[in-house]
Amino acid sequence: MGAENGDEASVMATLLPLASASQQPYVSELLSFTLDRLHKEPELLRVDAERIERQMQEVAVGNYHAFIVATDALNAIREEVSNVDKLLESLISEIPELISGCTEFIESAEEVLEKRKMNQTLLSNHSTLLDLLEIPQLMDTYVLDKLYVEG
Repeated sequence: MGAENGDEASVMATLLPLASASQQPYVSELLSFTLDRLHKEPELLRVDAERIERQMQEVAVGNYHAFIVATDALNAIREEVSNVDKLLESLISEIPELISGCTEFIESAEEVLEKRKMNQTLLSNHSTLLDLLEIPQLMDTYVLDKLYVEG
C-alpha cells in the first residue's frame, strides 16, 4: 500500500509538472473533488483567506504591546551595535600605536635585562674585584712601612 502511494505521487508529479512538491497534495485533493465541489472551491478559499486575515488582525491587535516592545528592543540593539562598531573602529585605529608601544617596551626590557646580567656578573665577582682594588693601597702601606718583602 505504501508503494502504491509513492507510485501514485510520482504519477501525479509527471501528470502535473507545474505543481511544486508542496502543492502536490492539494492538487491531488482537487483531482478527487466532484464538479460541484470544484465550483465551490474558489468561494471556500476566499472564506478561508478572510478568516485567516481576521485571525492575523486579532493576533496583531492582541500582541500590539509585544510588537512595540520588540521594535524598541530592535532599535536599542541597532544603537548598541552601532556603538560597538564605532568602538571597534577606534580600537583598530589604536592597534598600530599599541604595537609600537609594545616594541619599545620590549627593547627597553632587553636593555634592562642586559644591565641586570652585567650587575649579576659584577656581584658574583665583587670579592675578587675588591681584592684587586685594595692591592695598590696595600702596596703603598708596605712601602711606607718599609716592608718591601711583603709588598
